[in-house]
Amino acid sequence: MPSKIEAQIDRIRAILVDLRSALIQEQARVSALEVELNKANEMLAKVQLQNSDLTNQLIAMNDNLTTNQQDIIHSTPELSHRREEEIDALVKEIEFCIRQLKDKNA
Repeated sequence: MPSKIEAQIDRIRAILVDLRSALIQEQARVSALEVELNKANEMLAKVQLQNSDLTNQLIAMNDNLTTNQQDIIHSTPELSHRREEEIDALVKEIEFCIRQLKDKNA
């Protein structure tokens, strides 16, 4: 009888050694996964910060675009009027030159 008990105790000890070994392996795996998770969280924080910066830049660019479009809309009539005046001045100058050429050749 005592040999049966000793055999069972030995089996239980072997099982406990295997369980302890498996537990140590799992603890090491958990530690490695925690390190990996921390790195991933740091990268996520950096990407979120970059995303926030890029979003702010995009908003600023869109605001500038809207402002520039409004400036163009407001300045277009002035430019158009100034161009008309320049064209009128050029036409008058051409007409003056033509009259001088006619008078010279007449």
